[in-house]
Amino acid sequence: MLKKIFAAIVFISSFALAQIDQSNQYMLAQSYVQAAMYEKAKPILENLYHNQPGNYEYFRSLNEVYTQLKDYDASIALIEDKLKTSSQDINLYGMLGSTYYLKGNDKKAFEVWDNALAALPQTEVNYRVIANYAIERRTFDKAIQYLKKGQDISSNPIYFAYDLANLYSLTMQFKDATEEYCMILSQNPNQLNIVESKIMGYIAKPGALQTSLPVVEKYSNSENINFKFLLARFYIEEKSYDKAFDIYEKIDAVQNDQGAQLLGFAQFLFGDKIFKTASDVYNEIINKYPNSPYTPTAKLGLAKTLEALFEEENAAKIPTWKPYYETPKFNSEQIDKIISAYLEITKIYPHSEVANEALLRIGELKLSKQGKISEAEGYFNNIITDSPLSQYAADAYLDLAKASILNNNLDKAASYYLKITTTGRYPDDKKNIATYRLARIYFYKGDFEKTKEYLKDMLDNLGNNSANDALELSLLLNTSQNDSSNLAVFASAELLSEQNKFNEAYDKFKIVTSDPNKLMLQNLASLREAEMELAENNIDSSIAHFQKIVNDNDKNIYADKALYLLGQIYEYGKNDKENAVASYENLLAKFPNSLYLDQARAEIIKLKDIKTNRID
Repeated sequence: MLKKIFAAIVFISSFALAQIDQSNQYMLAQSYVQAAMYEKAKPILENLYHNQPGNYEYFRSLNEVYTQLKDYDASIALIEDKLKTSSQDINLYGMLGSTYYLKGNDKKAFEVWDNALAALPQTEVNYRVIANYAIERRTFDKAIQYLKKGQDISSNPIYFAYDLANLYSLTMQFKDATEEYCMILSQNPNQLNIVESKIMGYIAKPGALQTSLPVVEKYSNSENINFKFLLARFYIEEKSYDKAFDIYEKIDAVQNDQGAQLLGFAQFLFGDKIFKTASDVYNEIINKYPNSPYTPTAKLGLAKTLEALFEEENAAKIPTWKPYYETPKFNSEQIDKIISAYLEITKIYPHSEVANEALLRIGELKLSKQGKISEAEGYFNNIITDSPLSQYAADAYLDLAKASILNNNLDKAASYYLKITTTGRYPDDKKNIATYRLARIYFYKGDFEKTKEYLKDMLDNLGNNSANDALELSLLLNTSQNDSSNLAVFASAELLSEQNKFNEAYDKFKIVTSDPNKLMLQNLASLREAEMELAENNIDSSIAHFQKIVNDNDKNIYADKALYLLGQIYEYGKNDKENAVASYENLLAKFPNSLYLDQARAEIIKLKDIKTNRID
């Protein structure tokens, strides 16, 4: 008895050791496969499969090695041998056809797949498996054929629809793809967001919108309101905004949304700068749903649209391409009309967030477009006094600080910035701006140590939105610490430039550049001189000054910016497209690591398109 027990233990131990050895061998083979060392993996896997022909993992791995080594005959023989004992396994037919396809025998591959599907039970799974093998071999037309047949026998057509739609879009059959997505939506209205995102993924491709739109228009006649949402989106893509407007009106009426859908459409139009249509939609909400909870937002949107239309009409008068410029004073009647629209909101919805945003925008119009500093301060103070918890309070403090700087009251400006940095509820982006601006205030005052303290807080967190500005100022301080007298003059000039006192600033910058040292401070002061000349519309002298900086590129680290600004002057100040392009191209050639490369490329493309259009 003991002998039998001992023999059994010996047998079990030997079997376990053999299993462990096979496992180790398989792991070794897999490591060779992962390293693309297929020749080394091949004999190991052949031995393992010979010893355990029933192990599917050994079979699959060996077949993979054969196909990777392009030993297609060995793969075919291996699979056909496996089929003798597993003739109902659809995956084996898929693999066999795939090998024939890799071998270059497409006809035989399709024959294997077709015959397998004809001989085996007609199930959804079988058609999907063979379709997946066809997709793997990128024979998409054949995959579509199998998926369509599977869909025909399926009790749930959606089971195949997403794959079919994806293949149709890949093969540029956009009408058929849209048909599949619309069928999905007709069966399951909850799929609107997914269906819309899928369609929008290809709708911008050539021919897609034109061939797909009729499909959606056909389905939109159904009672499924989601097709109207989809159709409205198509009209937006087609830029048929009036048609989209009509659809959203119908949706709003059917769902009794009190303008909710129209408001979303109006805000989209505003964001896309389609201001005229946006104003029409806002007016529709206001007139049709006067008591709707969405009407306050619509009234604010309408006022903002009036302001945006004004900005658009007067864009040519505001030289935003210049680093420094004074905004011209505009027709008071036009500005007052916009302000009246905002004031109406503040009276109807006092102490609301729409009213607070209206107050902020009135103040900014007074400050930037009319130059009425004290009146602007009154509106900003209204927000802080009456709604200290408003999301617009931080913006009001920032604008108050700007007004104080214009009034040369730096201490007051600093107190406003401190309010932001020391109030926990204000967003981090506003705090970052305020911290940097505080550093600038102390810089203007000549307190460079205090400036460094505030900059250090920012440089400890380089992910903030003012980090680049903080780095530049910090570098300037560190490289100019032995030239404090010139640095103080430069700082005072920077303040004057912020106050739009460009002539006075120019004189200060000139004091710094007269120093024979060619340090970063003198380089930047030279650039500022040219920028002040440009701000004062001394175009020709600014060009000469920028060109001098460019010619001195070995000594002036701002030569790339000077060259970019030369391009801007030629483009916008002189309307000289040829010299503008030449300046931008010179920048690309001379300064391949410049921060202005992307902007220069964009300008070149735009200008060359203009030239092409003129020739046409």
